[in-house]
Amino acid sequence: MAVTEKAVILIRKSSNMKTSLILAILCTSLFACKTPLQEYGFETIVWTADWSPGGQYIATGGNTETLTVWSPNGLKVEEEHAFPHTITDVAWHPTQPKLAVALQIAPKASAILDMETKQKLELPGVSPEGARAVGWSPDGRRLALGDNEGYLSLYTPEGEWQQRVKVDPKAITGLSWHPDGQRIATVGSKLGFYNLETEAVQTIAHRENPVLMLSVAWHPSGDFLALGDYGDYEKNLPPLLQFRNADGTLVKSIKKSRAEYRNLSWSPDGKTLASASDGIRLWSAEGKLLHHALKGEYLWGIDWHPDGEQLVVTTGGGAVKVLDRELQAVSHSAGRSRS
Repeated sequence: MAVTEKAVILIRKSSNMKTSLILAILCTSLFACKTPLQEYGFETIVWTADWSPGGQYIATGGNTETLTVWSPNGLKVEEEHAFPHTITDVAWHPTQPKLAVALQIAPKASAILDMETKQKLELPGVSPEGARAVGWSPDGRRLALGDNEGYLSLYTPEGEWQQRVKVDPKAITGLSWHPDGQRIATVGSKLGFYNLETEAVQTIAHRENPVLMLSVAWHPSGDFLALGDYGDYEKNLPPLLQFRNADGTLVKSIKKSRAEYRNLSWSPDGKTLASASDGIRLWSAEGKLLHHALKGEYLWGIDWHPDGEQLVVTTGGGAVKVLDRELQAVSHSAGRSRS
């Protein structure tokens, strides 16, 4: 079944008008691929991937309603954990054996999974429509969660809710912590900044015609950030990759992709940005295109190994792949569809 067909079924099944509207927006802006790429099944999409801090494991999640933990050597499945509805984002704690999991349009809240006890700590205060973005502060003392009503919530590693602030007018689809641990950049309908010390919120329209943004990543130096948007080919607006200074001022806009920039990840040394869209692209810190591979595939998740020598990518078709720095395949799994 094509993605757009599944989207219509989801809307028709919803009895709640507000949820129906949210689903319609999400299906239009997040699922329907208005680019010249192959169609794929809704059930196969793997939204997100995150490498553990020591590099021993990879966590992935998506529309299979399953969190999968892989051994990167040969991509062997180590663990699987069932979650209700779509897993939109996952994030390993930097020092503790914990995984944060964001869920979308879910009957239960997003959660922190303790990898030792297997206990799930549900996170309170999240929009009923679910969340799209999750990330730990660099020191691991706080977890940030961006939901589909534009609220940013902060939690302790034990799942204790600390605060909730409205950052985006519509929805938060991606977030990134500044290396100083005191600022968070968010994307959605606008580029947003939240300062934990001053509690100040700033929002910026990133292009003249509003286009949904999906991804944001601070450079390891904290001097600038990259963001990627969805584009709108019906309005002749191609997807943009942008580089912006720490105050949000535009440095560079790049028109290279035929598909939206689903996710971005900086290499640990800050020399290379990896983007997931129509294939994988590697960019220099100055925005120069270095490599483009997997050109016939539609990528969603992407993350660097902690040593910066390998990347993991996930696809709309359900595949999980590990690549080296030259974008040559190291290991591959076709994945599994939801039964």
